[in-house]
Amino acid sequence: MPKLQSRFVAQLVLRVFPTVSALAVAALPAAAQAKVLSLTNTSTSNSSYVRTADAPELEPQRFTLEARIRPTGPGFGQTGTSFGATILTKSLEGTTGGFLCSWALGWEPTTSRVYAMVVNTPNSIGRFVYSNTTVPLGVERHIAATFDGATLALYIDGQLDAAAATSFSSVYYGSEDVLIGASNLGAGFLRRFTGEIDEVRIWDHARDERAIALLSGCRLTGQESGLRLYYNFNASNALDSSGGGSNGALVGSAFAFANETNVLSACGSPSINYCTAGTTTNGCLASIGAAGVASVSQSSGFVVATTQVEGQKAGLVFYGLSGASATPWLGGSSSFLCVKSPTQRSPTLASGGVAGACNGVLALDLLTYLDTNPSALGQPFGGGEALFLQAWFRDPGAPSGTNLSNGLCVVLAP
Repeated sequence: MPKLQSRFVAQLVLRVFPTVSALAVAALPAAAQAKVLSLTNTSTSNSSYVRTADAPELEPQRFTLEARIRPTGPGFGQTGTSFGATILTKSLEGTTGGFLCSWALGWEPTTSRVYAMVVNTPNSIGRFVYSNTTVPLGVERHIAATFDGATLALYIDGQLDAAAATSFSSVYYGSEDVLIGASNLGAGFLRRFTGEIDEVRIWDHARDERAIALLSGCRLTGQESGLRLYYNFNASNALDSSGGGSNGALVGSAFAFANETNVLSACGSPSINYCTAGTTTNGCLASIGAAGVASVSQSSGFVVATTQVEGQKAGLVFYGLSGASATPWLGGSSSFLCVKSPTQRSPTLASGGVAGACNGVLALDLLTYLDTNPSALGQPFGGGEALFLQAWFRDPGAPSGTNLSNGLCVVLAP
């Protein structure tokens, strides 16, 4: 069996997605002396933030922004106004007006709500969205924002909380630096945050809700595919652990590196069930799961197994990368197609078991399959990608002559 993730992460995933089995949450032990960045912004003379120089890799047209935050005070620099204090932004420093950034993720002290913003044209065209969930003083939450070219979405603890459609598909980028804990706009709108910030991540794509949830309560390796910037502050600095070289500089002296309140484990290759299996002719509900660590640097050791399949039936496992679905299956079937196209199918598998019984199993070592099929969908994988898997099998007595299991989302490890 795979190692279990920390109790904290397991409880988080179970709360966000109640159908997940605790045994499906695979991770490595927590690191010693894990740190968070603690900012105490109270005045011009007592203020700090992180500055990261502009770079092409920090200008994705599709993105995911993430951080863990624990606000401990109102901050400084017009934080009592709309859009309060900034967590992460690429802002037009020293300017005044509206939509003065490429994107922003922040927290508003007066309402305790989180917000996200994306901008197409500064001072003219942009979109923002506020969370429905609040983040009170002293409470730690994972927050994330995604932009896929059509929708700006906001997530709290891995769960979609709010979203808004945009009238544009491209993001403005100039030569502005990335700031953590400040916006430094004109007319005193410095928007400096007071509290703890950890696990700051910038990705070059809009990640799926399940992928965000599975990695929201754990520590990355930094080698995940599509990760453009990653600060975990564990070395008491703002070095970029993604390998991209976008190291940050601490400005001011009102900061400290404190021990994590909720110590995070390494992410490993967590997985989660979703969607609904169809009921077979003999009343079986096929259930897909996995065991092992889905490390793409290995050629075996991660088995995707679908149990409670009709005995003595042919079937297969297929996966996709485009996200989850819940589309009714063929011809009045009770099954749902849980994976968005395009998909990749495994070779035919035999369920074994006894005909007419629900003791068949379709098993596939996913790593062996990927190792022997280098041109399969999504290859080569680098780790960090979310795969959406489902099993298909023959069931002659069903309306469509076939049935499907429920779905499984797996985040690959490097």
